[in-house]
Amino acid sequence: MPFLITAFQPFNGRTKNASSLTLIELRKTIPNLRTRILPVDSVRAPAILKHAINLIQPSAIIMLGEAGDAQTIRLETTAWNEKTFRIPDIAGRIPSGIPINPSAPHSLPSSLPLKAIHKNLQQQKIPTSLSHDPGRYLCNQIFFTALNFLQSKNITIPTGFIHLPLETTLPTPIATKAISNIIHTILTGKK
Repeated sequence: MPFLITAFQPFNGRTKNASSLTLIELRKTIPNLRTRILPVDSVRAPAILKHAINLIQPSAIIMLGEAGDAQTIRLETTAWNEKTFRIPDIAGRIPSGIPINPSAPHSLPSSLPLKAIHKNLQQQKIPTSLSHDPGRYLCNQIFFTALNFLQSKNITIPTGFIHLPLETTLPTPIATKAISNIIHTILTGKK
């Protein structure tokens, strides 16, 4: 079964998004990836993600996003059942303190092998950190949606979210190398 890798389109007046730049490069170097570049839309993005999971039936899901303040690749450990947007999505929505799924748990953990990923990226001298707070914007919403959706279907596959710094902080070739390394770590089953 293939990997599903997602990224986001540019938003908030920007013309680029580090996650989609990295995903475009990954498509060139790794065959068999299934990818989606999601709109920064709190209604459409979750629907596209769920449809892709049903259609592709992936063996792993890696979701990428951009964190403008990040200096390292942030491996997100926890998805939170909350939407509190500081800026509107592309449709102008600004939810505040709203659960993503009122009947779901308060939080869900990443199921990626984060310790092995962190260790491998550090060995490659790629700046990496573990993060317990993916924010409460679309990145967190997509992360929680994927985990909750898989849980509702009793599907257990490696699934997680990774924030990339802006491409001016971490150039796309380095981000692409890092995500390729992460894919390899998952494929080899390291813990």
